[in-house]
Amino acid sequence: MESMTELVIARQFSAPKTAVWAAFVEPEIIAQWWGPQGWAVNEESVVFEAKVGGRHELEMVQIENPEAKVPLKAVLTSFDEYECLVSADGPHEMTLDLVIETRIEFKEFAGQTMLTLTQGPLPFEVVDSSTKAWHSALGKLEALLAEYF
Repeated sequence: MESMTELVIARQFSAPKTAVWAAFVEPEIIAQWWGPQGWAVNEESVVFEAKVGGRHELEMVQIENPEAKVPLKAVLTSFDEYECLVSADGPHEMTLDLVIETRIEFKEFAGQTMLTLTQGPLPFEVVDSSTKAWHSALGKLEALLAEYF
């Protein structure tokens, strides 16, 4: 795995920063959108401890094949309320034995929120599928927020 990179996704939401932030830190909201289309998260599997060193855990389950499960077992390495979340997941089998950092930044302008997600290091060969999965999940979040804003 000598060829490593990071993925960066920027997405604008028609919702205030406090609402987008809540979607990333409130277990009952996380369970409603996390994961790409075709995957679900059982709310009971979601743990979010809002502090540096806190756990960010959940289990995604493929809807058509409930035996297919993907865990997230991350630790928050930075927690700047309403501004930035950073977590580290791994090393374990699902992270290809890497420690993968996910940084999510929130900026608000005129009632809209710009979210920037940076994740890495990732092997080049998984960046395309990871990018598609994040875009799909963020599309689910956008639809959820659209119900309220």
